[in-house]
Amino acid sequence: MRPMQVGMHRLLAVEALGADNWVLRLEGPFEAALPGQFCMLSLAEGWPVLLPRPFSYLDLEPGARGLATFLVKVVGPGTRALVEAPPGTPVRVTGPLGRGFPEPAAGTPEPVCIAGGVGLAPFLLWARARQRVGAAPLPLLYGGATAAAIVGQDQFPAGAQDWHLSTDDGSLGFHGNVLELYRSLAAAGRVDGRAPVLCCGPDPMMHAVARDCAEAGRPCLVSLETWMACGYGVCNGCSVGVHDRGRLAGRRWAKACVHGPVFDAAELDW
Repeated sequence: MRPMQVGMHRLLAVEALGADNWVLRLEGPFEAALPGQFCMLSLAEGWPVLLPRPFSYLDLEPGARGLATFLVKVVGPGTRALVEAPPGTPVRVTGPLGRGFPEPAAGTPEPVCIAGGVGLAPFLLWARARQRVGAAPLPLLYGGATAAAIVGQDQFPAGAQDWHLSTDDGSLGFHGNVLELYRSLAAAGRVDGRAPVLCCGPDPMMHAVARDCAEAGRPCLVSLETWMACGYGVCNGCSVGVHDRGRLAGRRWAKACVHGPVFDAAELDW
């Protein structure tokens, strides 16, 4: 686990991706972080809501001269304030927080990544980590309601992922949801249907993917997008129901911010 830092960072740029999705670029210094970890962000002045907002790292260059980027979907006044802030605005950052995706166990099949919406964010750090060690690109299945909702691919370096896209209305890629895309690819032998699945996106999507994996006896890790207030385990606002076993033995509830946001899907009481 990387140490948590609290600091003020300068907003370098805000890039529009479409469909009210944006990339925030913040000046360092930043600590290294694992794929799936997150930060709590808020403006230093003029913040229109009480609490900061959680965002997974999209990209990260650690160090004193580094920077970090975050994928933001505008859903309310807090996210709106972040994307409308001018360059140079001070942004309060607390992180890295939470439990990220672990390294694949030796001798296990390479995982398949499944993302929906801003759930794409954790997979860029994963792709960069694999590129650094010369590993082959992993299949990344990315779904949205329409073509306009499929954003952020251009943030990934060329060849970092093996992309497979789906839209509910058939306007881009496979016509259907991302779980249907996964089943189609597995049936055709284009992805390994026995491989572990890494998943991040809306709760109903992750629940459906987790149920499919459980029925097939396939490992599945999910990165929850639970609402959070503090981000480091004080407020209990992000509690999720869990099964009383394994690393969570003795618990009926876990905190997504410290026990997650990445969970083994079998740990969760959906």
